[in-house]
Amino acid sequence: MPFLEVKDLVLGLKEKYLPLVDKVSFSLEKKEILGILGESGCGKSLTGFALLRLFPPGITRYSGEVIIDGISLYDLPEEEVLKLRGRKVAIILQDPLSSLNPVLTIGEQIEEVLKYHFNLSKEERRERAIKLLKEVGMPDPEIRIKSYPHQLSGGLRQRAMIAMALAGEPELLVADEPTTALDVTLQTQILELLYELNQKKNLSIVFISHDLGIIRWIANRVCVFYAGEIVETAPTEELFNNPLHPYTQTLIESYPKEGKIKKVLKGGVVNLAEKPKGCRYFERCEISCEEGKEKHPELISVKKEHWVRCFKYG
Repeated sequence: MPFLEVKDLVLGLKEKYLPLVDKVSFSLEKKEILGILGESGCGKSLTGFALLRLFPPGITRYSGEVIIDGISLYDLPEEEVLKLRGRKVAIILQDPLSSLNPVLTIGEQIEEVLKYHFNLSKEERRERAIKLLKEVGMPDPEIRIKSYPHQLSGGLRQRAMIAMALAGEPELLVADEPTTALDVTLQTQILELLYELNQKKNLSIVFISHDLGIIRWIANRVCVFYAGEIVETAPTEELFNNPLHPYTQTLIESYPKEGKIKKVLKGGVVNLAEKPKGCRYFERCEISCEEGKEKHPELISVKKEHWVRCFKYG
């Protein structure tokens, strides 16, 4: 059994039926890193939050399952979900300054997690917090533990967020655009840290990003999202060397290589409120087959571990 299974997950608005994430299914093995790739507004972050049963205001789950280590997340009472968050699954976000509490020190925030999940004395919690900061490469952790978020640089705040996420000793980490606000040097440091944690702690990671270079570097497998659904999924090198869906092909060709861009991705993601009945990529697709105008393509297997949602292959 995979460590994480997502089955036909449908998420949307509370006030009216409008699926924003539509019948998404994927799995994750222990110690695997799964990349979720796509433009803004494709449902990547909503899917990530759903793995912790967390939703932005106005969003809910319509149907589908999330199973973590054999535990059906949406069958649990709320008090059990609270125990599971941080202990079994944790999340790191792209903007630590707005995610961290501005009136508590870094140490106090890490110790809150330890206090909730473990029976430790105050001295033990402080020692453990310092050790966690050391593990994530925080310089002078004995001093930084007394710092408030605004007193740290962007890179150090992100390290503090990772330490906080690791405090409950989770087995699954959801990383939602964790390097977006950082410069290239800091991005590399955070990515190397996450990869090291994956290797040393057997940490499974769902890594969400719109950056193809980052996804290719860190992920074992990739799910490409478009307009709330998966349009292609494959092992990383297979996906980048042999992309099948026109959207994936254009994404890869639009990524700068040696300072040059081969192709520009034109237009925007389809408005799901207009309830497109055909292929959701139809208006932007260069092949635009007639079948896609009226019919919605299914996700089909074209070879081992490589699935695509396109009539060209059906």
